[in-house]
Amino acid sequence: MLDHRLIAFVRKSLRSIWALEVLLLLRRRAPEAVEIDAIVQELRATRSLVQRMVEQLISEGLVSRHGNHIRYAPSTADLEQLCDMLEAASRERPVALSHAIISAPLEKLRDFSNAFRFKVNNEDKGE
Repeated sequence: MLDHRLIAFVRKSLRSIWALEVLLLLRRRAPEAVEIDAIVQELRATRSLVQRMVEQLISEGLVSRHGNHIRYAPSTADLEQLCDMLEAASRERPVALSHAIISAPLEKLRDFSNAFRFKVNNEDKGE
């Protein structure tokens, strides 16, 4: 089982497996900055996909951009600790980690739909 803090972090900050892969690649290369084209080539992804993932990671405070170079740079010590846990989970529990990322939209959709459910009150049923 993954730590509940890691699950919350993954569901909030990494909305896809691609974002996870970009973050882990940048973390492995730290403190070196990596060009977007190198990320594209190493991950065999499209440039537009990598750019979207980088923008997402920047907005979450996990990486920084310097021109066309991207660097792993968590903005807080807490984020650094969560990234440590993330890296360990990617080695030790990759399926659980993938499931945490993939299942996040389903849970959000379920929460949204439950907000519109009609609740039957026991008083309404004559009990």
